[in-house]
Amino acid sequence: MKFFTNIRVRFSDLDAMGHVNNAVYFNYTEEARIDYFNKIIGQRHDWKKFGVLLVHNEINYLRPVHLGDELQCGIKTEKIGNKSIHCSFAFRVKTGADSYTTCSTGHFTLVCFDNVAQKTAPMPAEWKKKFESFEKV
Repeated sequence: MKFFTNIRVRFSDLDAMGHVNNAVYFNYTEEARIDYFNKIIGQRHDWKKFGVLLVHNEINYLRPVHLGDELQCGIKTEKIGNKSIHCSFAFRVKTGADSYTTCSTGHFTLVCFDNVAQKTAPMPAEWKKKFESFEKV
């Protein structure tokens, strides 16, 4: 993965065991996905007119994350369909100057959605070019 974004672990993200609650990872993934799309599509896109809907989200937990951990989420587009984008993601914790340990992995599927017409729509050709250029898919 060549895209990573830093995730801030907050005290309110922890469960009774003192590690990040499993459901919070999906919020973290959403934050990373916004950063990822801003990098590839650009921040000036009008998401109220045309955007994406999350239709599938799956995660595998490998090790706990604690308050104070330096956490990052990486995202990679694996496949681009006519209307969909299939991505993998990984969370990693910094363990040294240039070393990280993977703490969870997963994947999600997004479908392009025309908010004005209220229906799924083909992916814009411009988007497809940008994702393919960034990821070399």
